[in-house]
Amino acid sequence: MPPLRLDDVLKKVVEDAVAELRSKIREIEEEQMRRIEARSEELLARASTAKALIQREASAARSRIVTQTSLDARREYLSMVEEAVAGVISESLERISEMRGGERYSQFLERTMREAIEVVGGEEVVVECGRDDAEFVKELAGKISEERNISVKVSNGYLESRGGVRVMRADGSIVYDNTLEARLERMKTFLRSEIVKRLMG
Repeated sequence: MPPLRLDDVLKKVVEDAVAELRSKIREIEEEQMRRIEARSEELLARASTAKALIQREASAARSRIVTQTSLDARREYLSMVEEAVAGVISESLERISEMRGGERYSQFLERTMREAIEVVGGEEVVVECGRDDAEFVKELAGKISEERNISVKVSNGYLESRGGVRVMRADGSIVYDNTLEARLERMKTFLRSEIVKRLMG
């Protein structure tokens, strides 16, 4: 079985979210067009019975309505993208945390821990993790300590996290948060652009 990759989980969740988002955006676009058409017809009826001044006012009012409708639609679109990003993150956390205890999750946790230790550097590091991951992280700490000839200690405290680790130098000078939550937070910009790109086709 291939190792768990956060990118694979995110890709599937993004695809699901984008499909739902496309449907909602179509509904919004149709509603906005109906609103514009309804208001346009109203203004054109008034303009046909009014003099030049009323016609100019109607034209200006129509422009304002179209502008406001466009702004409303854009705000709603951006809000939906943000909701989709939050939904992708939430669903990804659920799916990955459900894999806890399996081989793919163990591989993911080891990769996450090694990556954080590499970023922090130094001869002595302290690893923090969630309660459910503590036993496996302690085994990994011993293994990595021997391989790299450094001191890897596991904190007695526990993180409130769905998975991953936070690693710091023993003197606290450098800290790298590689929990699932932090990793997904760092990926928000990518997720936004990925969702928008898929929506644009």
